[in-house]
Amino acid sequence: MPLERPEDVAWAFHETLLEVLKLLNRAAERRSDIDGLEYIELERAMQNFWSVRARENHLENAVQLLLENGLVANDPQPVYAWDRRRTLGARYLITSLGKAYLLRSIGETERIP
Repeated sequence: MPLERPEDVAWAFHETLLEVLKLLNRAAERRSDIDGLEYIELERAMQNFWSVRARENHLENAVQLLLENGLVANDPQPVYAWDRRRTLGARYLITSLGKAYLLRSIGETERIP
């Protein structure tokens, strides 16, 4: 198996960051009393992303980096979600800084998410 160039690895990680922000943005825009996604929901939603790109799962590192940089917030309070018919644990939410970064990144690539 050929080794990936560092630029390719960095770009794949950047794509993962953007995909997480897109998913959290979609979750924020849906009509629901409960905002955000649990880690397991993010992981499940990212399966198609990884299968198409055949990349390594960088979700844990991506979420940690987004949290540390204020692009994503964590809501640890358990709450019952009627639309999901279960109690949700800690959820991740996109912040206004995360939305700004996502919009700027989409604008630079001129792609619609």
